[in-house]
Amino acid sequence: MSRGLSVVVVAIVGVAAFVAGLIVSPDDGDDGSDPAARTGTTSTTPSTSRAENPVAVTSIPVAELEQVGAIDPEVGTRDGSPMDDLPDNVTALTDFGQRPDWSPDGTHLVFLDASPLGNVWSVDVDTKQTRNLTDALGDELYSRAYYLHNGDLLLCGPTSGPRPTPERPEAGRFTGVMSILRAPFDEPPQMLGMPCWEGMATSRTSMRIAWNRSDIDYTDPDLAGRVINGITEVWTGEIRYVDDRPVVFDPRKVLDREAFGSLAVFEVQGFRPPSDDEIILTAYAYQSGEVIGLDTSTGALRNYSNSTAYEEAEGVDPGGDAVYVERDLVYSGIDPGPLDIWRLGLDDQSWERITYFNRFAPYYASNPTVAPDGTQLAFQLSINGETEGEGDGILLLDLSQS
Repeated sequence: MSRGLSVVVVAIVGVAAFVAGLIVSPDDGDDGSDPAARTGTTSTTPSTSRAENPVAVTSIPVAELEQVGAIDPEVGTRDGSPMDDLPDNVTALTDFGQRPDWSPDGTHLVFLDASPLGNVWSVDVDTKQTRNLTDALGDELYSRAYYLHNGDLLLCGPTSGPRPTPERPEAGRFTGVMSILRAPFDEPPQMLGMPCWEGMATSRTSMRIAWNRSDIDYTDPDLAGRVINGITEVWTGEIRYVDDRPVVFDPRKVLDREAFGSLAVFEVQGFRPPSDDEIILTAYAYQSGEVIGLDTSTGALRNYSNSTAYEEAEGVDPGGDAVYVERDLVYSGIDPGPLDIWRLGLDDQSWERITYFNRFAPYYASNPTVAPDGTQLAFQLSINGETEGEGDGILLLDLSQS
């Protein structure tokens, strides 16, 4: 999640060097769904800020905001930890980690062991056995890890520059470059040469991906200026394997601020099933932070949340009828406080609260992701503190009992 973006509206923090990569465009190649079939040829062209055929986006429609009562009466009212009083439908999977993501077959979760950068781990959902996937493969650390449809991992992390320190806790967070860690995860990641910023999205049904390009860094003393004048874009492409190496095929920009029609900073969160046409994303610094849908086939934008609360999209339900959202009902416009997880119906804009972890200050629940069969929700136990995204364990919630 990217709570630092919300601070953009008033006075915030951040400069990041925009990482220029290479757009690798294969002339031919397989679609990546069969790991055994990986042949073809490649050509490269310099990365640019605009795609050859950008989507013709219709500016975000303006509607009257839903006025959410600025009250969450139980926030911070209990001592201890949520782990001391877990609901019957919630179980602990690990006692460390953050940013979980489900494997295509629903048997494993991938996650990170530190924030903003860490090693990539996996955990077997049935046995709870964990494995560090990257520690033995080099010195690189990562800010994001997602399963691709074929079981490989899409990673984002810096390839150079300073590492996080107590003096610079967010170092490396905003200068990521994409790479692929191929199953069975025993060889170093293969670089894609494409810049990545914060969250990425991978399709459940194809090798399509979406990512953000931005030069915004929340630690810049002139973050307001950077947000107003900086780059914030959404791109899509498809992972293919050419000469046994992964490439981003057909990369194209599908959204920028000019097309959106309002001040906003974008972070993709997922594709909405059953097709890959609609991308669910968060528009920070737009109203109070909103859940937005972008139809990449028509260019239509839709504000699904449109309320006075702080709302950040996370896991999209595999049925395509809902998205799980981090929500702060008492958002003051400066920085969201301890969040909890809500279910937002995409067809009727209905809200259902899923967790009540923010009763236990400084804890809260975040980064929900839904199992491929829709029966379980994985999320992290979060700690409200200086380091963005810091987690204290991965938990599972049985959706059939919620």
